[in-house]
Amino acid sequence: MLASLPPNHLFFVGVASDPAVEICTGDGSPARVSLSWAGSGRHGDESLWMADLTTLIPGGADPWQFRLDLGNGHWEHPEFAPFYTTTLRTVFVQDGQLFDYLPAPMVSQSRVFKIETFEGSLTARPLYVYLPRGYDEHVDRRYPVLYMHDGQNCFDAFVDDSYAGSWQADLAADLLIRQGLMQECLIVGVSNGREHRLLEYLPPYARHFPPPRRPYVAPNGQAGESPPQRRPLQPVPGHADRTLAYYRDEVAPYIDRHYRTLSSREHTATCGSSLGGLFSVYIAWEHPDFARSHAALSTSFWATRNSADTLVAIDRLRSRPRRDVRLWLDSGRYSSPGHGDDGMGETLLAREALIEAGYTEGIDFQYYLDEEGIHNEASWAARLPMIFQFLLPTG
Repeated sequence: MLASLPPNHLFFVGVASDPAVEICTGDGSPARVSLSWAGSGRHGDESLWMADLTTLIPGGADPWQFRLDLGNGHWEHPEFAPFYTTTLRTVFVQDGQLFDYLPAPMVSQSRVFKIETFEGSLTARPLYVYLPRGYDEHVDRRYPVLYMHDGQNCFDAFVDDSYAGSWQADLAADLLIRQGLMQECLIVGVSNGREHRLLEYLPPYARHFPPPRRPYVAPNGQAGESPPQRRPLQPVPGHADRTLAYYRDEVAPYIDRHYRTLSSREHTATCGSSLGGLFSVYIAWEHPDFARSHAALSTSFWATRNSADTLVAIDRLRSRPRRDVRLWLDSGRYSSPGHGDDGMGETLLAREALIEAGYTEGIDFQYYLDEEGIHNEASWAARLPMIFQFLLPTG
């Protein structure tokens, strides 16, 4: 087997007889290239085959499509599509999966496990950790980390922990990684603090107005003077600064100590929806040293409206010094079927603010309107494959 892979080559290990690769081209007719024998495979029936695709693979990060004619009446392609679609420029095909490096002969599946009680400066809560395929075998590899808010809602493996269904982040990552459309990575779902969720994700420049007091009814059933109130009635500033410090100083160091991570900001991303989306925007603009790439879905910009009717979070996108960040920004058209707009209006204002501040759509940020999307986990799950490709691209 090879020690390393040259660029713009395709390798296949398996059983074949005079195999060839077919590549989709712009004119609709496939380009066909024969694979040459390059060595023995993993066992006696297999061989390693190779083709130089330097003149056929598109430049840049554009995806390309191919399938393998094994020469024995069989084709190698995904179960769900007639062609592989990938952005990798060097491809090693093994057991129906694509790699851009030489994989171990047998590659373990991804898995998600739950740290039941993570103790820290915020209330104790679970963490959920997704480890990618081959984590156990490829002991020299280190991985970028994606931190997802509302962690109890993230993974299909723990859907029973979710509030209203999961984002299926584990299933989306598996599908994309198999095709070389997303980097292998760790995904850490950080649970919210339940009744503390709003304040945990609300920026400190915004204020939360507690609900009005209910009339106090004395034990004898008569209205009376209210007992001492524990809940403040004055506006309370958000605690997102404390939550960011919790991620940066407690959660991330724990993950870095226990797993093989790439810990620089260039290899760190965040993702959240609703108030979690607002928290990702807050991290990106107020603490850009933590992570470079962020996704904010159906963001609750409304929660930062002040007494002057200014959406402070959006105003800060426009007025703060330029940040070296990448931001995914989206919304659905409806908050629920036939009602509201899932924050579409505010999200469009955020897009305009970014453009006014000199950010370039398609490079610095990506805006997407989900015409059928509503404000729920199913809609966010449907968008997640696009989002993961933005946050952790290959190629």
